[in-house]
Amino acid sequence: MTTDKKNVVLIISLITLFRLIYINFVPLVPQEAYYWKYAKNLALSYFDHPPMAAWTIALFTAIGGDHIFFIRLGSVLFSLGLMILLFNISWELFHDGKIALLSVVAISCTALFSIGATVITPDVPFIFFWALIVYFMVKLMNNPGAHWWYLAGAALGFGLISKYTVVLIVSGIFFFILLSKKQRHWLKTIHPYAALVLAFLIFMPVIIWNYQHDWASFMFQSSRRFSEMKRLRLDYFGQLIGTQLGMLTPYLFFFIPGGWLFSGWKGLKQKDEKYALLFWLSLPVYFVFISSSLRSLVKPNWLAPAYITSIIAACSCVLTERTKAARWFKKLLKPGLILGLVIVIFMHLLPLFPITPIRKGDTWTGWKELSNRVLEIKREMGENTFIFGHEYKIPSEITFYTPNHEETHAGEIIGEKGLQYNFWTKIDELINKDAIFVTSDAQRYKKIKKLEAHFERIEAETPMEISYHNKIFRIFYIYRCYGYKGVNQ
Repeated sequence: MTTDKKNVVLIISLITLFRLIYINFVPLVPQEAYYWKYAKNLALSYFDHPPMAAWTIALFTAIGGDHIFFIRLGSVLFSLGLMILLFNISWELFHDGKIALLSVVAISCTALFSIGATVITPDVPFIFFWALIVYFMVKLMNNPGAHWWYLAGAALGFGLISKYTVVLIVSGIFFFILLSKKQRHWLKTIHPYAALVLAFLIFMPVIIWNYQHDWASFMFQSSRRFSEMKRLRLDYFGQLIGTQLGMLTPYLFFFIPGGWLFSGWKGLKQKDEKYALLFWLSLPVYFVFISSSLRSLVKPNWLAPAYITSIIAACSCVLTERTKAARWFKKLLKPGLILGLVIVIFMHLLPLFPITPIRKGDTWTGWKELSNRVLEIKREMGENTFIFGHEYKIPSEITFYTPNHEETHAGEIIGEKGLQYNFWTKIDELINKDAIFVTSDAQRYKKIKKLEAHFERIEAETPMEISYHNKIFRIFYIYRCYGYKGVNQ
């Protein structure tokens, strides 16, 4: 084993060990609590996401119970697989241990991938399977064989039951194959198309669920996206730039996209097939979400798959090229990565040692205290009292942090969007019961008059303040609601 390979094994091992310890100490964030509820209500798929994250949680909690460690274990393991794939993709392309090592180090110095590795969301398996498809395409390019198509097809299928966005890689693969003289012949064979059929078969659970539920998930993902794209919103584009600057850290914000542009120049102008592959597999993601950001809000994690191949290209550029830009990036490489690492460490420490309130960015504070208070109120109001909020976040947290995992509900109680809760809640069984409604300053429900229309009477509790070091981090607003009338009001 070369020195570079030994170093990368050591780095990956230390990072993974740290994550396995760290995930025990940060409270479950709302998205994780929501996907944990998915896992407690196992299905072929779900309203707002395919099932891979839920299935992963279900697998590990079946082994170890509903402990935070086992809920998040799949995230750490998928992220471990991502680092191994990143090293192997880099090695297969360039046979340079330094490029492969730097690729692993660089991705570990981004907040996007490092923090994401400690939180279980659909993005974690999705990014893993995206990288796996890239790996199989690299193998196809280097060692032509039809079996790589079928392995890529299987990875695509599992990617689809992780997150629908993985379909974007298909167009990138198509253009790479179409424009490559060496690979174009594959389009005249059955193998790429049979691979798509294989992916479709693996995706069948999601299709069956949608068929059984009037195509609810597909309609939600498509109609919502189109409905949001109404007019030009430069502020959304500005938000995308700002979030990416924070998620990638300052140096890597320029380094990674710069590497992608470099791969485009090498691949298209110099006809270098390695770089052409890296360029085309990222292009659909950049194009779709950057153009979308001009009309709708693009979340910080949506560009993540494009960064996988861009990081590899950037590392190759800075270590092998002698252009002015490459020399500039190389000069700033060490301080840039150190700055990224410092930011990543700070973001890991923030949930453990609350220093200052960060308002809506705080997703981990106060859940245990809130759950205890809600249980106290429920004991006062009676055991038939149900609990709800207008979004999925607070109800999911209350379910997890109450000892008996209290059943909770969301916006469907008052005729609003409840996402997957719409499929769990039986409204008729709740009519005439009393309820506890919870919201917070981060998710403040401002339509209390609408809430009153669904109950005979509502009483507001004294706001519950969560404070550390005499600073208010979060405020919860709790309402006692009597005599539920249902949603047809």
